[in-house]
Amino acid sequence: MTLSIIQTSHTDPASVQAHWRVLEAVMDHDIPAFPKPTPRTVYLWQKHGWVGRRSEDYLAFVDGELAGRLEVTFPTLDNLGNMFMQLDVVPEFRRRGIGRALYEKAAERARANDRTTVMSHTAWTLPGLPARDGGAGPAFAEAMGFSSANLPEVMRRFDLSALDDGVLDAIFEKAKTRSEGYRLIRWIDDAPDEYIDDIAYLDSRMVEDAPMGDLAVEPENVDAARARDAEGLAKARGRTSYHTGAVHEESNRLVAWTTLARDAELDWHCWQQITIVEPRHRGHRLGALVKVANLRYYLEHEPTTKVIDTFNAAVNSYMISINEEMGFQPLYSFQNWQRDV
Repeated sequence: MTLSIIQTSHTDPASVQAHWRVLEAVMDHDIPAFPKPTPRTVYLWQKHGWVGRRSEDYLAFVDGELAGRLEVTFPTLDNLGNMFMQLDVVPEFRRRGIGRALYEKAAERARANDRTTVMSHTAWTLPGLPARDGGAGPAFAEAMGFSSANLPEVMRRFDLSALDDGVLDAIFEKAKTRSEGYRLIRWIDDAPDEYIDDIAYLDSRMVEDAPMGDLAVEPENVDAARARDAEGLAKARGRTSYHTGAVHEESNRLVAWTTLARDAELDWHCWQQITIVEPRHRGHRLGALVKVANLRYYLEHEPTTKVIDTFNAAVNSYMISINEEMGFQPLYSFQNWQRDV
Protein backbone atom coordinates (compact mmCIF):
# COMPACT_ATOMS: atom_id res chain seq x y z
CA MET A 1 0.00 0.00 0.00
CA THR A 2 1.35 3.38 -1.01
CA LEU A 3 -0.06 6.27 1.06
CA SER A 4 0.46 9.88 0.06
CA ILE A 5 -0.76 13.01 1.87
CA ILE A 6 -0.74 16.25 -0.10
CA GLN A 7 -1.63 19.81 0.84
CA THR A 8 -4.36 21.34 -1.30
CA SER A 9 -5.71 24.77 -2.19
CA HIS A 10 -9.16 26.17 -2.90
CA THR A 11 -7.70 27.47 -6.17
CA ASP A 12 -7.65 23.90 -7.52
CA PRO A 13 -11.21 22.83 -8.43
CA ALA A 14 -10.26 19.13 -8.48
CA SER A 15 -9.01 19.33 -4.90
CA VAL A 16 -12.15 21.09 -3.72
CA GLN A 17 -14.22 18.38 -5.40
CA ALA A 18 -12.12 15.70 -3.68
CA HIS A 19 -12.67 17.24 -0.23
CA TRP A 20 -16.39 17.30 -0.94
CA ARG A 21 -16.34 13.64 -2.04
CA VAL A 22 -14.70 12.59 1.23
CA LEU A 23 -17.19 14.59 3.28
CA GLU A 24 -20.12 13.15 1.35
CA ALA A 25 -18.93 9.55 1.83
CA VAL A 26 -18.21 10.00 5.53
CA MET A 27 -21.45 11.82 6.28
CA ASP A 28 -23.54 9.32 4.32
CA HIS A 29 -22.03 6.56 6.46
CA ASP A 30 -21.81 8.19 9.91
CA ILE A 31 -24.38 11.02 10.06
CA PRO A 32 -26.69 10.60 7.04
CA ALA A 33 -29.29 13.14 8.20
CA PHE A 34 -26.68 15.87 8.74
CA PRO A 35 -26.96 18.65 6.11
CA LYS A 36 -24.27 17.92 3.53
CA PRO A 37 -22.31 20.77 1.98
CA THR A 38 -22.18 21.22 -1.77
CA PRO A 39 -18.87 21.51 -3.65
CA ARG A 40 -19.39 25.27 -3.81
CA THR A 41 -19.92 25.42 -0.06
CA VAL A 42 -16.61 23.59 0.49
CA TYR A 43 -14.91 26.03 -1.88
CA LEU A 44 -16.30 29.03 0.00
CA TRP A 45 -15.27 27.57 3.38
CA GLN A 46 -11.72 27.09 2.16
CA LYS A 47 -11.47 30.44 0.38
CA HIS A 48 -12.91 32.48 3.24
CA GLY A 49 -11.30 31.28 6.44
CA TRP A 50 -13.00 32.39 9.65
CA VAL A 51 -12.03 35.55 11.51
CA GLY A 52 -8.93 35.00 13.63
CA ARG A 53 -8.19 31.56 12.18
CA ARG A 54 -5.88 30.16 9.52
CA SER A 55 -6.49 26.73 8.01
CA GLU A 56 -4.55 24.17 5.99
CA ASP A 57 -6.19 21.37 3.99
CA TYR A 58 -4.76 17.96 3.06
CA LEU A 59 -5.94 14.94 1.07
CA ALA A 60 -4.85 11.32 1.56
CA PHE A 61 -4.51 8.88 -1.34
CA VAL A 62 -3.90 5.11 -1.21
CA ASP A 63 -2.41 3.75 -4.42
CA GLY A 64 -3.84 6.78 -6.15
CA GLU A 65 -7.37 6.41 -4.73
CA LEU A 66 -8.92 9.14 -2.60
CA ALA A 67 -9.01 7.86 0.99
CA GLY A 68 -9.35 10.79 3.41
CA ARG A 69 -8.93 14.42 4.27
CA LEU A 70 -7.48 16.56 7.02
CA GLU A 71 -8.19 20.15 8.00
CA VAL A 72 -6.06 21.85 10.63
CA THR A 73 -6.99 25.29 11.94
CA PHE A 74 -4.79 27.68 13.89
CA PRO A 75 -6.32 30.48 15.96
CA THR A 76 -4.39 33.68 15.23
CA LEU A 77 -5.84 36.19 17.70
CA ASP A 78 -6.64 34.16 20.83
CA ASN A 79 -5.87 30.63 22.06
CA LEU A 80 -2.50 30.75 20.35
CA GLY A 81 -1.39 27.45 21.86
CA ASN A 82 -4.29 25.51 20.33
CA MET A 83 -4.94 23.82 16.99
CA PHE A 84 -8.25 22.35 15.81
CA MET A 85 -8.32 19.24 13.65
CA GLN A 86 -11.00 17.65 11.45
CA LEU A 87 -9.94 14.23 10.20
CA ASP A 88 -12.12 12.12 7.88
CA VAL A 89 -11.38 8.70 6.37
CA VAL A 90 -13.60 7.25 3.64
CA PRO A 91 -15.40 4.25 5.23
CA GLU A 92 -13.97 1.58 2.90
CA PHE A 93 -10.41 2.73 3.73
CA ARG A 94 -10.77 2.62 7.51
CA ARG A 95 -8.64 0.39 9.78
CA ARG A 96 -5.68 0.58 7.40
CA GLY A 97 -3.56 3.16 9.22
CA ILE A 98 -4.74 6.14 7.19
CA GLY A 99 -6.32 7.92 10.15
CA ARG A 100 -3.11 7.47 12.15
CA ALA A 101 -1.03 8.88 9.30
CA LEU A 102 -3.33 11.88 9.00
CA TYR A 103 -3.14 12.47 12.74
CA GLU A 104 0.67 12.33 12.59
CA LYS A 105 0.56 14.99 9.86
CA ALA A 106 -1.69 17.10 12.11
CA ALA A 107 0.66 16.71 15.08
CA GLU A 108 3.60 17.67 12.87
CA ARG A 109 1.79 20.85 11.76
CA ALA A 110 0.89 21.66 15.37
CA ARG A 111 4.51 21.43 16.50
CA ALA A 112 5.71 23.42 13.47
CA ASN A 113 3.33 26.22 14.46
CA ASP A 114 4.21 26.15 18.19
CA ARG A 115 0.87 24.69 19.22
CA THR A 116 0.75 22.62 22.37
CA THR A 117 -2.86 21.34 22.32
CA VAL A 118 -4.78 19.63 19.52
CA MET A 119 -8.59 19.55 19.69
CA SER A 120 -11.12 17.58 17.69
CA HIS A 121 -14.50 15.86 17.95
CA THR A 122 -16.12 12.53 17.10
CA ALA A 123 -19.52 10.93 17.07
CA TRP A 124 -20.63 9.88 20.55
CA THR A 125 -23.24 7.68 22.15
CA LEU A 126 -25.74 9.01 24.68
CA PRO A 127 -28.91 7.29 25.95
CA GLY A 128 -31.26 6.99 23.00
CA LEU A 129 -28.63 8.38 20.60
CA PRO A 130 -26.30 5.57 19.50
CA ALA A 131 -23.38 6.56 17.28
CA ARG A 132 -23.70 5.03 13.82
CA ASP A 133 -19.94 4.46 13.63
CA GLY A 134 -20.21 1.87 16.40
CA GLY A 135 -17.78 3.72 18.63
CA ALA A 136 -14.98 3.82 16.04
CA GLY A 137 -14.46 7.58 16.47
CA PRO A 138 -13.91 7.55 20.25
CA ALA A 139 -11.76 4.40 19.95
CA PHE A 140 -9.55 6.12 17.39
CA ALA A 141 -9.29 9.29 19.50
CA GLU A 142 -8.20 7.30 22.55
CA ALA A 143 -5.72 5.28 20.48
CA MET A 144 -4.15 8.55 19.32
CA GLY A 145 -3.77 9.70 22.93
CA PHE A 146 -6.70 12.09 23.12
CA SER A 147 -8.69 12.56 26.31
CA SER A 148 -12.37 13.36 26.49
CA ALA A 149 -13.01 17.02 27.26
CA ASN A 150 -16.17 15.97 29.12
CA LEU A 151 -18.25 18.11 26.81
CA PRO A 152 -20.78 15.94 24.97
CA GLU A 153 -22.97 17.93 22.60
CA VAL A 154 -26.34 17.05 21.12
CA MET A 155 -27.57 18.09 17.70
CA ARG A 156 -31.31 18.68 17.68
CA ARG A 157 -33.61 19.17 14.72
CA PHE A 158 -36.85 21.11 14.41
CA ASP A 159 -39.00 19.62 11.64
CA LEU A 160 -41.00 22.67 10.62
CA SER A 161 -43.83 20.52 9.29
CA ALA A 162 -44.60 19.87 12.96
CA LEU A 163 -44.44 23.54 13.99
CA ASP A 164 -47.27 24.35 16.41
CA ASP A 165 -48.17 28.04 16.38
CA GLY A 166 -50.13 27.63 19.58
CA VAL A 167 -47.06 26.33 21.38
CA LEU A 168 -44.92 29.20 20.07
CA ASP A 169 -47.59 31.73 21.07
CA ALA A 170 -47.65 30.32 24.60
CA ILE A 171 -43.85 30.44 24.95
CA PHE A 172 -43.73 33.98 23.62
CA GLU A 173 -46.56 35.32 25.77
CA LYS A 174 -45.12 33.73 28.91
CA ALA A 175 -41.75 35.30 28.14
CA LYS A 176 -43.34 38.66 27.35
CA THR A 177 -44.96 38.87 30.79
CA ARG A 178 -41.50 38.51 32.37
CA SER A 179 -39.70 40.96 30.09
CA GLU A 180 -41.24 44.34 30.87
CA GLY A 181 -38.71 47.08 30.21
CA TYR A 182 -37.20 45.38 27.17
CA ARG A 183 -37.99 45.79 23.46
CA LEU A 184 -37.16 43.61 20.47
CA ILE A 185 -35.13 44.65 17.44
CA ARG A 186 -34.48 42.60 14.29
CA TRP A 187 -31.98 42.76 11.46
CA ILE A 188 -30.55 40.73 8.57
CA ASP A 189 -26.78 40.18 8.32
CA ASP A 190 -25.31 43.48 9.59
CA ALA A 191 -26.14 44.73 13.08
CA PRO A 192 -27.19 48.36 13.53
CA ASP A 193 -24.19 50.59 14.25
CA GLU A 194 -25.85 51.62 17.50
CA TYR A 195 -25.52 48.10 18.89
CA ILE A 196 -22.38 46.65 17.31
CA ASP A 197 -20.35 47.14 20.51
CA ASP A 198 -23.00 45.21 22.45
CA ILE A 199 -22.91 42.41 19.86
CA ALA A 200 -19.13 42.22 20.21
CA TYR A 201 -19.39 42.10 24.00
CA LEU A 202 -22.00 39.33 23.96
CA ASP A 203 -20.00 37.34 21.40
CA SER A 204 -16.88 37.61 23.55
CA ARG A 205 -18.79 36.11 26.49
CA MET A 206 -19.53 32.81 24.76
CA VAL A 207 -16.61 30.87 26.25
CA GLU A 208 -17.35 32.27 29.72
CA ASP A 209 -21.09 31.64 29.63
CA ALA A 210 -21.53 28.42 27.65
CA PRO A 211 -20.59 25.05 29.17
CA MET A 212 -17.03 24.23 28.05
CA GLY A 213 -16.26 21.04 29.98
CA ASP A 214 -12.50 20.57 30.30
CA LEU A 215 -11.64 22.20 26.98
CA ALA A 216 -8.47 24.27 27.27
CA VAL A 217 -9.88 27.39 25.62
CA GLU A 218 -9.76 31.01 26.70
CA PRO A 219 -12.38 33.71 25.98
CA GLU A 220 -12.05 35.52 22.67
CA ASN A 221 -11.43 39.25 22.68
CA VAL A 222 -14.14 40.35 20.24
CA ASP A 223 -14.41 44.05 19.45
CA ALA A 224 -16.64 45.92 17.00
CA ALA A 225 -14.16 45.58 14.12
CA ARG A 226 -13.88 41.83 14.63
CA ALA A 227 -17.67 41.51 14.81
CA ARG A 228 -17.99 43.40 11.51
CA ASP A 229 -15.35 41.15 9.93
CA ALA A 230 -17.38 38.11 11.03
CA GLU A 231 -20.51 39.55 9.40
CA GLY A 232 -18.62 40.12 6.16
CA LEU A 233 -17.16 36.62 6.13
CA ALA A 234 -20.52 35.00 6.77
CA LYS A 235 -21.88 36.77 3.69
CA ALA A 236 -18.79 35.87 1.65
CA ARG A 237 -19.43 32.23 2.55
CA GLY A 238 -22.94 32.50 1.09
CA ARG A 239 -24.76 32.72 4.40
CA THR A 240 -27.75 34.92 5.19
CA SER A 241 -28.22 35.56 8.91
CA TYR A 242 -31.38 36.65 10.71
CA HIS A 243 -31.02 38.24 14.13
CA THR A 244 -33.28 39.30 16.95
CA GLY A 245 -32.08 41.12 20.04
CA ALA A 246 -33.63 42.43 23.23
CA VAL A 247 -32.77 46.00 24.19
CA HIS A 248 -32.94 47.13 27.81
CA GLU A 249 -34.96 50.32 27.42
CA GLU A 250 -33.55 52.16 30.43
CA SER A 251 -29.92 51.79 29.31
CA ASN A 252 -30.54 51.33 25.56
CA ARG A 253 -28.13 48.37 25.61
CA LEU A 254 -28.68 45.22 23.61
CA VAL A 255 -28.55 42.51 26.27
CA ALA A 256 -29.87 39.38 24.53
CA TRP A 257 -29.25 38.09 21.02
CA THR A 258 -30.01 35.10 18.82
CA THR A 259 -29.27 34.14 15.22
CA LEU A 260 -30.73 31.85 12.55
CA ALA A 261 -28.62 31.37 9.41
CA ARG A 262 -29.20 29.80 6.00
CA ASP A 263 -26.58 28.82 3.42
CA ALA A 264 -27.46 29.84 -0.12
CA GLU A 265 -26.80 26.29 -1.36
CA LEU A 266 -29.31 24.67 1.02
CA ASP A 267 -32.66 26.42 0.83
CA TRP A 268 -34.33 23.63 2.83
CA HIS A 269 -32.05 23.97 5.85
CA CYS A 270 -31.25 26.48 8.60
CA TRP A 271 -28.88 26.60 11.59
CA GLN A 272 -30.00 27.97 14.96
CA GLN A 273 -26.81 29.59 16.16
CA ILE A 274 -25.89 31.82 19.07
CA THR A 275 -28.43 32.57 21.78
CA ILE A 276 -27.01 34.53 24.69
CA VAL A 277 -28.30 36.77 27.48
CA GLU A 278 -26.08 39.16 29.41
CA PRO A 279 -25.82 37.76 32.97
CA ARG A 280 -27.24 40.83 34.72
CA HIS A 281 -30.42 40.53 32.64
CA ARG A 282 -31.16 36.85 33.12
CA GLY A 283 -34.36 35.72 34.78
CA HIS A 284 -36.62 37.66 32.38
CA ARG A 285 -37.10 34.83 29.85
CA LEU A 286 -35.22 36.88 27.26
CA GLY A 287 -33.70 33.77 25.68
CA ALA A 288 -37.14 32.34 24.93
CA LEU A 289 -38.44 35.75 23.85
CA VAL A 290 -35.76 36.37 21.22
CA LYS A 291 -35.72 32.77 19.95
CA VAL A 292 -39.44 32.63 19.19
CA ALA A 293 -39.48 36.14 17.73
CA ASN A 294 -36.50 35.36 15.54
CA LEU A 295 -37.99 32.10 14.28
CA ARG A 296 -41.06 33.94 13.09
CA TYR A 297 -38.94 36.72 11.56
CA TYR A 298 -36.87 34.13 9.72
CA LEU A 299 -39.86 32.22 8.35
CA GLU A 300 -41.36 35.43 6.97
CA HIS A 301 -38.33 35.63 4.67
CA GLU A 302 -37.40 31.96 4.12
CA PRO A 303 -40.58 29.94 3.51
CA THR A 304 -38.73 27.09 1.72
CA THR A 305 -36.93 25.99 4.89
CA LYS A 306 -37.93 22.51 6.04
CA VAL A 307 -35.75 21.93 9.11
CA ILE A 308 -33.67 23.87 11.63
CA ASP A 309 -30.69 22.26 13.36
CA THR A 310 -28.86 23.36 16.48
CA PHE A 311 -26.16 22.18 18.87
CA ASN A 312 -26.19 22.39 22.66
CA ALA A 313 -23.87 21.08 25.31
CA ALA A 314 -25.68 18.12 26.87
CA VAL A 315 -25.60 19.86 30.27
CA ASN A 316 -27.09 23.14 29.01
CA SER A 317 -30.49 22.35 30.50
CA TYR A 318 -31.95 25.86 30.24
CA MET A 319 -31.38 26.26 26.51
CA ILE A 320 -32.33 22.64 25.83
CA SER A 321 -35.64 23.11 27.64
CA ILE A 322 -36.51 26.10 25.44
CA ASN A 323 -35.49 24.30 22.26
CA GLU A 324 -37.45 21.16 23.06
CA GLU A 325 -40.51 23.16 24.10
CA MET A 326 -40.38 24.85 20.69
CA GLY A 327 -40.16 21.49 18.91
CA PHE A 328 -36.49 20.49 18.55
CA GLN A 329 -35.78 16.76 18.90
CA PRO A 330 -32.40 15.00 19.48
CA LEU A 331 -30.73 13.63 16.35
CA TYR A 332 -26.99 13.02 16.95
CA SER A 333 -24.47 13.37 19.75
CA PHE A 334 -20.78 14.27 19.59
CA GLN A 335 -17.85 14.40 22.00
CA ASN A 336 -14.97 16.88 22.18
CA TRP A 337 -11.40 15.64 22.56
CA GLN A 338 -7.99 17.17 23.20
CA ARG A 339 -4.39 16.15 23.74
CA ASP A 340 -1.00 17.76 24.25
CA VAL A 341 1.61 17.47 21.51
